[in-house]
Amino acid sequence: MWQKIKEEITYQGWRDMLRRTFRMPDGKIADFDIVRNADFVTIAAFTKKKEAILVKQFRAGPEMELLSFPEGYIEPKELPEVAARRELEEETGYRAGKIVFQKVFRQAYSTETRTCLLAIDCEKITTQNLDKTEFIDVQLHPLYEFKKMLADPNNQQLTTVDSGYLALDYLNW
Repeated sequence: MWQKIKEEITYQGWRDMLRRTFRMPDGKIADFDIVRNADFVTIAAFTKKKEAILVKQFRAGPEMELLSFPEGYIEPKELPEVAARRELEEETGYRAGKIVFQKVFRQAYSTETRTCLLAIDCEKITTQNLDKTEFIDVQLHPLYEFKKMLADPNNQQLTTVDSGYLALDYLNW
């Protein structure tokens, strides 16, 4: 059985780094570096015309622009569905006709959870309302084009492939 012996913050910033020390099932002691991050939502969003609503933005980790479904943090005491509606509208200016829960993902070395939701029948209702560090290019991709992007083994730009497949499976598209 795993037993946590101690935990310390090794770095504090936008995301914190933790070092957790565990006694493993064989009795040996090991340290693990953990990213402490808030929970967030991924919104697989589609217009009434079956266009995928994707956002293109620079990401500091790989130092390049990546393409994804809209994503954002869940505020304290906020339901994931409410966060999904808010983030979709802030990042893209689109409002969902319906939001459907899909799945919760966990990472091996992070405290965060990522809740994937499906937003269908989305309509453009306003302009973007971005945070000061967000510079987002909203892109609409027809269903046939989006499916090609998902399946293309050479496409390293699209990051939310799992949400795309969950959405298409649910919608039977």
